[in-house]
Amino acid sequence: MAYRLPVNLGISTTSLERIAQAEQAVDQFFVPLIADSLHLVKEQAVQNLSGVPFTSETGTHTIQKRTGRGAASVQVQAPYGSPFRGRLFASAKTRYGSNPEYDYLAILEYGHDGIKPKYTPTARRGFVSKARLTIPGGDHQLVHGENGFRGITGRYTFVREIPPMAGKYWMKSALESSQDKIQVHAEEMASRFIEERGL
Repeated sequence: MAYRLPVNLGISTTSLERIAQAEQAVDQFFVPLIADSLHLVKEQAVQNLSGVPFTSETGTHTIQKRTGRGAASVQVQAPYGSPFRGRLFASAKTRYGSNPEYDYLAILEYGHDGIKPKYTPTARRGFVSKARLTIPGGDHQLVHGENGFRGITGRYTFVREIPPMAGKYWMKSALESSQDKIQVHAEEMASRFIEERGL
């Protein structure tokens, strides 16, 4: 998943011109600002993956924290390719049986089309502990045989298809929710930078 992070400094053009006049001021000001901004978004993204309700374009969602692996996978890399670029990324992949490998953080972000799950032979024979298929969201998550099938005379009937699920857009929401914090931080950094250098 990739989103641009626009930062509107909210300070006067005169202030920016004064910063630009200082030797190496651009590097000294913007490089840490980029990293700090990404860390503020990361903080919100981790919160969105930890059971705290958040609102996105598809409504209000709560992603229950399970192992914490998803939240732990949210990482910042700055600089990235250039001193004036950074990135925030997350990936948590899983595979059960002969099913394709899923990045469930991407599924939580963008949703998914209908899925026809594949079960291992041992799961088909009714070993509940082997019937594992993790596709997050809604009532269609199958973990240890729960919520997706029922026992009938010692055998199990598995769901044939998992219906489509809309995206929760947890990362996009984190980006949007962080804008005010980034704005305030940028303004404070600019004021401090100008004051310290007597510009």
